Amino acid sequence: MNKPTTVKELCELIWYLEERYDLLDLEIQGVKPWQAHRIEIYYELGRLSGVFEKELQREMSKFTKLQNLKNFVVNSFLNNPLFNLDEVDVLVFSHPRSKAVDSQYIDIYSQYFIDDLQKENINFIEFEEHFNGKHIREKKSYKKYLDYINLMRNLKSKLIKIDLDSTVLNKIQKVEKEIYEILGSKYNLKDILLTRTKKFIVTYDIYKTILQRTNPKKVYLVVGYGRSELIKACKDLGIKTIELQHGTFSQYHLGYSYPDKQELDYFPNEFWVWNEYWKNLIEFSISQKNVKVYPFKYLEKEKQYYNLDKIKNQIVVLGQGGITDRMAKKILDNISLFRHKKIIFKLHPEEYGRSHLYLNLKTLKNILNIDILENTDLYKLLSESEYQAGVFSTALYEGVEFECKTILFDLPGIEYMDKFIKMYKVKVV
Repeated sequence: MNKPTTVKELCELIWYLEERYDLLDLEIQGVKPWQAHRIEIYYELGRLSGVFEKELQREMSKFTKLQNLKNFVVNSFLNNPLFNLDEVDVLVFSHPRSKAVDSQYIDIYSQYFIDDLQKENINFIEFEEHFNGKHIREKKSYKKYLDYINLMRNLKSKLIKIDLDSTVLNKIQKVEKEIYEILGSKYNLKDILLTRTKKFIVTYDIYKTILQRTNPKKVYLVVGYGRSELIKACKDLGIKTIELQHGTFSQYHLGYSYPDKQELDYFPNEFWVWNEYWKNLIEFSISQKNVKVYPFKYLEKEKQYYNLDKIKNQIVVLGQGGITDRMAKKILDNISLFRHKKIIFKLHPEEYGRSHLYLNLKTLKNILNIDILENTDLYKLLSESEYQAGVFSTALYEGVEFECKTILFDLPGIEYMDKFIKMYKVKVV
């Protein structure tokens, strides 16, 4: 097998390793760490192979770092999720990212579902993750913070000792050797799996305690592949888990795509998608009857506020973590297509504060009349732009709703968009 250069080839490498070494069922001290942290391994191997750009660290002042640490510790104890827990019908684990809607910050993926719970007088608790060290949403009586879990998993995991079975160790060493032969770079899989296993054990125990005290009938969560410990604890206690869709996926999204694997320890019981397009996009590792439609109510609500007054030749470019600078390079390489267009480069929320680190983007800014935007009204941009451009951002589907003409860059992740390209007859650069 050759070194992967595309997302498709990267996925094929991982599927090959999983099949050859039975990695999805590789078990260490009762945990299946490859299965639990598969998406992280995917991104790590993607960066190691060069399919994805190396992670750019957000620059913070010492004061900001100290302030975030203080908030983190304070929230861990004053807002400890284990305190004052009552039995409820439902738990909701929301997305950490927030967006201002009607002058209030919300999680656009779960807030409207929470509104429905309140209308139906269903008792629930929402658990909120910090985002870049902060909680900017209004603190509600039904809300708990998860900072304590993150603190404990980092501290207590260091006290756990694991003795690897010789058979498991031998298998891991074989996988490391094969990865080195294919990528030409060393990947310390053993340490990665051990570290994640230790953190899994600590996190699982805390979630299990929360579930036993609250005794919910159902748990709803956003981004299921980031909550393996929670899903496992729910399954062990006989509690149904339902994931709410938060973005795009395809057969090459390794948070959802498991070829030929019918039963998984860490996949939710149900997956609620935005419409029939998503329901039938891939074959899930759960029964089709458990893939249900729950509309993206945020988009439906927001669409009514915007007029489609298009600015001719205005194009909004939708940044994507890991490939944004390559997108800028694509524009530079195809400059004749963009010379007479007004370009607005909208960075992904994970990239805010990093635009100066993108060399091609800086070059592009010096050549063309472009604006680089961060936290702005995305739907206003889409409603007034004649064109949108990107690779596989969720916002591209939203742009179609706002009647944007679409351009896609042929970069890692374009594989996600195979059906999108056919359906909307999209131009690929």
